[in-house]
Amino acid sequence: MESTGFVLAGFVAGEGSFYDTRAGEDRVDGSTRTRFVFQVTIAERDRQVLEALQTFLGNAGYIRDVAVRNERWLPLVTYRVHSRIGIRTKVIPFCDQFLLSSAKRDQYERWRDDFCAYEANHPTQWGRGPSICYEPGCDRPVRGRGLCRSHYYRETGY
Repeated sequence: MESTGFVLAGFVAGEGSFYDTRAGEDRVDGSTRTRFVFQVTIAERDRQVLEALQTFLGNAGYIRDVAVRNERWLPLVTYRVHSRIGIRTKVIPFCDQFLLSSAKRDQYERWRDDFCAYEANHPTQWGRGPSICYEPGCDRPVRGRGLCRSHYYRETGY
């Protein structure tokens, strides 16, 4: 299993990329929404390598065929992980353990540090459980507008 990890990490070092991009509209506070992406794009004939990588990473992300822009080019396939949970729980542990010292490792470490800083500044609700109704004394989960179902009905009349 460990040797497979190093082989796949070598493949990632050669073909993978780590980048971030603007995601949708800015936040209410004016800061930019950012999507962090781990991606590998290769010729479609080598799809099984991407499937092995996806399996090794616990089926995080997805594999998609890419339309080629020139009929003389080989068909392409892309493996991409861009969910924050997938990056935090699968991609980062994999790269920390198996990616050897290289220019790709340096690129990954800068990307990881930017991701961790973004997570610290913009935490998700993942793992915190449901939000609780804002009505004083009510501990039921929120259904809409910060209120539980019964308080929502009372407030809106619906």
